[in-house]
Amino acid sequence: MTRIAFIRGNDRRANVRRALVPLVGDIARELRFRQPLIKPNLVSSRLPLAASHVDQVRGILDIISTVYAGKILIAEASCHDTLSAYRNFGYTALIDEYNVELVDLGGQEYRPVQVSGPGGTSRTLRISRQLADERYYRISAAKIKTHDTVVVSLSIKNMAMAAVHKGDRKAVHCSYGTANRNIAEIAEHVWPDLAVIDGMVGMEGDGPTRGEPVSLGVALAGTDALAADTMACAFIGVDVHDVGYLHYCAQRGLGAALRDQIEIAGDRFAPRERPLRLHRTVRAQCAWK
Repeated sequence: MTRIAFIRGNDRRANVRRALVPLVGDIARELRFRQPLIKPNLVSSRLPLAASHVDQVRGILDIISTVYAGKILIAEASCHDTLSAYRNFGYTALIDEYNVELVDLGGQEYRPVQVSGPGGTSRTLRISRQLADERYYRISAAKIKTHDTVVVSLSIKNMAMAAVHKGDRKAVHCSYGTANRNIAEIAEHVWPDLAVIDGMVGMEGDGPTRGEPVSLGVALAGTDALAADTMACAFIGVDVHDVGYLHYCAQRGLGAALRDQIEIAGDRFAPRERPLRLHRTVRAQCAWK
């Protein structure tokens, strides 16, 4: 049985800390041998609603710092300018508050991987050597957002797409079917060791950058990223098997995607009364099936 923490509250940082408390023992065991790397979602360098809030990362650092004394990496490869995103969203302040280093993955080395291409072909993409390095304990600091290609963006997509070289990202999103297959294939190389999903204020409608804010007041966390994404989907009223890359991750046996395989810690879980309003193209997106 996989355990996922589900927390309700009106303080983002406190929600994240509470979500991580049941997992501290598991986290501490891994950090005896590996360096923590936190990957926020800073897809935009200008739109705060599209980005992981810095207080989500503070909540993670509050807990990680209690069980790890060394340098903690915060690493991202924004679709725009990563260093500007760090400055614009308050991440540079973390350098004075914690023992952290801000990393621009776009300036690091990449390595080739084979993924599916259109029409049953295969092709080569470049992914980050650092994110694929097992010496790092990969923490996906995601937020709940709708998406224009794969229905929703959560912890697995957050890690997978940051790994892809900017020059190859358009190829990943060339069609709904290819995008879902590729994200699952890439995710296997950079699988999150810890998923932390912020739902204090999510994005609905035409995400991941043009949607509207929606107050959700929750946080989820787990060492099974697929289980965490599954429960986030359940909360916002999305069938996990409508999300192609999550369906493919489940097929590959990468985690739990069945409710009866998942134990909930923290607060009582119940789906949101009103499902999240999805992107206007959601029906077309489900053509991957």
